[in-house]
Amino acid sequence: MIISIETSTSDLSLTLLNEETVVNNISIPFDNKLSEIIVPTIKFFLKDNAISFNDISFLAVGCGPGSFTGIRAIISTALGITISNSQIKSIGINSLAGLAMSALYEAKILKLKYIISSIDSKKDDLFLQLFKINNTKNKSLPIVATSDIDTIKIEKLYNYIVVNDINLKDVLFVGHQSNLAKKMINNLNVSKNLIQNPDSLGIGKLASFIISNKIGVSKTIYEFDKLKPIYARSAQINLK
Repeated sequence: MIISIETSTSDLSLTLLNEETVVNNISIPFDNKLSEIIVPTIKFFLKDNAISFNDISFLAVGCGPGSFTGIRAIISTALGITISNSQIKSIGINSLAGLAMSALYEAKILKLKYIISSIDSKKDDLFLQLFKINNTKNKSLPIVATSDIDTIKIEKLYNYIVVNDINLKDVLFVGHQSNLAKKMINNLNVSKNLIQNPDSLGIGKLASFIISNKIGVSKTIYEFDKLKPIYARSAQINLK
């Protein structure tokens, strides 16, 4: 079984998957006491689903970009869990890719070609990344990044679309300030998901796809076998 964890914004989100089937998913708002509640919350979540760490094979973690505190706390916790439970393998996932994964079904229904994921940087701008939807039926990744992580202000979103040479009608925007993006850009497709923040569900689905199809770390920039934070700013973007 796989448990996925995401804390790069304002919620502690947990998802339990049995291969690619979602068993349970919860999100809990947290404050500065995140480091104190992570482990008890995970243990309660497992107990509530009648399992323990012994039943977990993979731990998937949203590694950012996003809240420095949240990312640092969850990676430290995940490392502790894997050290104490040697059978659990860890996978770090780019949170922007996980957010795009959460909107993938919606984008396919609308027959769109691209997804722009947006995460609050907490510095009056956005972390953005552009993904192309892979509609092939082979075991390739369902989304492919066509840009590095950028930091821009919402007012520059239309220019971002133009610079990346994509047609406005072909893209779905998901994430932070989606309502404002819709007001600012006529005819922009905006995700109708109730959750517009990175969520463990998207992280878990992407991790499950990678695991099930045995996609190696060397074949994707979204997965890391050694957990590490993605701290992205305009002056320094770390995806290596």
